[in-house]
Amino acid sequence: MKSIKAVAFCLFLLFKTVFSQDDSTFVQLLPQDSLPQDTSIAPLLANDTTDSDSIKIKRGLHFFASVGVQLINFKERSKFQGFLDAQYDKYMDDYMENSVGYSTPMEQDFQTVNLAFPITAGIIWQFNEMHSIGLGAGFLYDKESVILKDKHSEFRNLNYTLQAFPVFIEYRLGISQNLISMRDVDYFSVLLRYYWMLPHTEIYSSWGNAKADFEPLGNGFGVSLGYCFSKWEEFEIWGEMGYLSLNVKSDDEKSVLDSWNLGGMSVMIRVVF
Repeated sequence: MKSIKAVAFCLFLLFKTVFSQDDSTFVQLLPQDSLPQDTSIAPLLANDTTDSDSIKIKRGLHFFASVGVQLINFKERSKFQGFLDAQYDKYMDDYMENSVGYSTPMEQDFQTVNLAFPITAGIIWQFNEMHSIGLGAGFLYDKESVILKDKHSEFRNLNYTLQAFPVFIEYRLGISQNLISMRDVDYFSVLLRYYWMLPHTEIYSSWGNAKADFEPLGNGFGVSLGYCFSKWEEFEIWGEMGYLSLNVKSDDEKSVLDSWNLGGMSVMIRVVF
């Protein structure tokens, strides 16, 4: 009877030892041939790791240069169109007084869209993959010109030019992967900028000039959505689309305008290195 109890007790200890082990121990007890051999996941995991590493933005100091296209929200163009119309009306009055032997005056209107190609450059301090701050400066230039013909068939070129030298600080916030259901979403970022207009930001035209005053508190802001679509060695190429609101003023009584806006929609390509 004692021998039966001893055998039962040994079997109990063996049973408890086998089934009280963790999964790894239990797997080791199985024959190797019976384990599932699925290696299709390994390459995918390796590729995901490679992609994740390749899209990380390095910390530290970086430089950037960019060029873009901007549709300037310059509503004050109507005033220059008014100057042009007034000049044309004078030509027509002169023609109506004596039109015999003369040609009819002609007027070319200003474009209703102000298109510029701003360039910028600056530095960026990258804290991590999600946050950075930057400091930059740029140049914006847009010249609009038309032709006006009098009754003597003499042509006159009339124009106005928008010129700006902005400086700005920017903050970049990477968009979390949890908010966008796409791969490599840490390429997406929101960029916030605040602008100041330096001296020589002005308008000069056939009817007079206007020099913008320097505003210590700034002239406006910009909001953009950026995407890093290419990376080669130490270079990153970013695309941006956004909106700017840049209001400037001139206190000079002789200025052709006392205030105007240089903001609008913009698309930009930026190289970071």
